[in-house]
Amino acid sequence: MEVQKVLVHAADEISEAGVKAMLGGHENLQIVPDGLECRPDVLVVVVEGLVGASTFALLRRFRADASLGGPLVVLVADGFRSEDLLLAVECGVAALLARHELKDGTLASAVGAVGRGAALIPYRLQGVLLSQISQLRSQVLAPAGLTLSGLETRERDVLHLIAEGYQTDEIAQRLTYSEGTVKNVLYGLMSRLRLNSRSHAVAYAMRAGVI
Repeated sequence: MEVQKVLVHAADEISEAGVKAMLGGHENLQIVPDGLECRPDVLVVVVEGLVGASTFALLRRFRADASLGGPLVVLVADGFRSEDLLLAVECGVAALLARHELKDGTLASAVGAVGRGAALIPYRLQGVLLSQISQLRSQVLAPAGLTLSGLETRERDVLHLIAEGYQTDEIAQRLTYSEGTVKNVLYGLMSRLRLNSRSHAVAYAMRAGVI
């Protein structure tokens, strides 16, 4: 049985102790202390009231802390604005739970699921999130020649052909680019994303689900 390391953060000590008590009795969850290089798998953040700017600032600080390794977030709050969904995803939120619905088994199940790679978004917000992603792609990214992965369309095309084993001259021929253009595309994306080689670039694209 895989054990998930869990870090709990709450606005007050009573709430934090309560959440830790909910999670502490589960063998697959290990509560870890704050401030240590324990690299938690899941961060549980409990917010009193409506999720706002201070919550997202907190999440950014956690994700910027190298010792935390960018854990996925289970966000527990009294309320959440639908217009903040994309920002929440950007901050690593993988599950949104209402405080008044918190139960021992519910929270533990959510934390375990997130640790295994699942996402838990309330049904009423799922359609909103998909709509926001679609608008982002069509209204912001596509006009700039970008994809959701952060790669330009032509960067994606070049990487796809590299992954299939084509050389620079063959890629240029297939895409009707000059060889110089292909090299510039590769240099640009490798510099921007700090990638070390063609293989590294292809691996990045594969992890992003582009190829």
